[in-house]
Amino acid sequence: MRVDVAFTIADVPDPVPDGVHAIVIDVVRAMSVVAHALKHGAAGVRPVADVAEARERAAASGALLGGERGGLALEGFDLGNSPGHYDAARCAGRGVILTTSNGTRAVEAVTSAASIWGAGFVNAEATVRGVLAERGGVAACERAVGDELVAGDVLIVCAGSGDRAAADDIAAAGCLVGSFALLGGASGTDAARTAVALFDTWRSDLLGLARRSLSGRKLATIGLGADLELCATVDTLPVAARLDDDGVFRQVSLGP
Repeated sequence: MRVDVAFTIADVPDPVPDGVHAIVIDVVRAMSVVAHALKHGAAGVRPVADVAEARERAAASGALLGGERGGLALEGFDLGNSPGHYDAARCAGRGVILTTSNGTRAVEAVTSAASIWGAGFVNAEATVRGVLAERGGVAACERAVGDELVAGDVLIVCAGSGDRAAADDIAAAGCLVGSFALLGGASGTDAARTAVALFDTWRSDLLGLARRSLSGRKLATIGLGADLELCATVDTLPVAARLDDDGVFRQVSLGP
């Protein structure tokens, strides 16, 4: 198995090669929100790129409406994009409609993948275990020299900040690449090895990296820097979030 990393949405191949599994990373903050909402009992989280569509879906279904533009909650929304607000009191038993500047766009970029997962630092290992369980029956195949992906491989997509790469997302991708190597014997492309190098450099101060990243600095300027403390911790939530056939992230059981 080979793991590749797309540092921005623009780096995602169109279409994603047949049979390749995709993991969307948006540490600050969409995929951290998905993990928190599911951990606290949300029935599911539907990512929607368009604000108007998000409003319509929430009104029709009675789901919680959450998200942001420019980092801030939108008028009339139930919640913004702060992971700590997606607690059991608000989420238990409820569906969530989520629209964000980058994370939900990244999901749309990989709709042709064999499966789509949402991850950050908080649920890194759980996500890897979920993907490995999903692809368990994929046979090994011969490879040509190069980094091309084939069926059963994994593409990790960093949502980034705007159209630019975000260091926090790349480091989280490196964290997942390391877990794939440890738990699944995976090899990485050059991009994957670059992500691992960034994670290894900052693994003892991920909060410091998040605060220095473009995403983190933007949050600080609007008074939401405290959210980073919930986003920059590894494996605090045993949540594997998989997008189902209806376009909703749901928690996948990882077994005993």
